[in-house]
Amino acid sequence: MSIEQKINGDNCTIVVSGEIDLDLSPQVREKIKESFESCKSLSIDLEKISYIDSSGVAALVEGMQISKKTGKEFSLINVSNEVMKVIKLAHLDKIFKVSSQSGKDAGAGSAAVEEPVSNQEVASDNIDITPSESSANEEAIKPNVNRDDSDTDTIKFKR
Repeated sequence: MSIEQKINGDNCTIVVSGEIDLDLSPQVREKIKESFESCKSLSIDLEKISYIDSSGVAALVEGMQISKKTGKEFSLINVSNEVMKVIKLAHLDKIFKVSSQSGKDAGAGSAAVEEPVSNQEVASDNIDITPSESSANEEAIKPNVNRDDSDTDTIKFKR
C-alpha cells in the first residue's frame, strides 16, 4: 500500500493504492487526521484500492466523523468497484459523500460499472412473513425431549 498526499491551497487529496486491511488501516487513519489539521477539505482517492476490509472502512468513517466535528468537508473520489461494493454492502453509500466512481476494477483494465437489474426477483420478494396456521401447529409437532437420569448418557425422544 502507498499513501500520497496532494495539497492544493486549503484542499487536500490523499491518494491510496493497494490494499487497506487491519495492518495498514492505522496508517490511513493517521494520514487522514494529519490532513485535517492543515486542510479545510479532504478527498480520499480510492481508484487504486484493490481490497478494503472493515478496519479500512472504519478509518474512512472516522475521517467523516472528524469532518463533521470540525466543520470541514470530507469526500471519497474515484472509488474503485471493489471499494464501492464494500461501501454499499455496509449501507454507507448513503452516508459518505462519494464525489465520483472510477467504474474500474483496481489493477485491471476498464470495466463497466455494474447496474442493478430492476426486474429481477429478489429472494425477500418470495417470503411470506405473515403468521399462518402452520406456525400454530408447529408447537404440537415439536418432539418431546426428556432427560434420562440413569448412568447411561442417552437422550430419549418421544413424538
